[in-house]
Amino acid sequence: MSTANLETAADPEMLAEQLPAAPGEWTRTDESGGVIEYRLPSNESPCTAAKVAVRPDILGDAAVRLVRKRGCSNAGSDRYDSVDAVVRAVTRELRHVLDVEGETPPAEL
Repeated sequence: MSTANLETAADPEMLAEQLPAAPGEWTRTDESGGVIEYRLPSNESPCTAAKVAVRPDILGDAAVRLVRKRGCSNAGSDRYDSVDAVVRAVTRELRHVLDVEGETPPAEL
């Protein structure tokens, strides 16, 4: 197993500041250590309809790790080399789910 790599991991405070607010029905939770979770509630499942978790990548060589869930299942993960790149990816993910759910994404997203 790889050891913690704090040299390339994103600064948790900077990551939290630059990620967008939760749009529409999404909620955003900022946890300690720079873990930010976006959740879209579900009326049909005990799990969330969708979840996007972002955290500094302290176990790899990237700056940030993004993990997606759809319902109760994992929907993949990616690693990004910069905070700017993950901000764009999170914005895309949130907009995409709002579009699929039939909600109009806010202009600032």
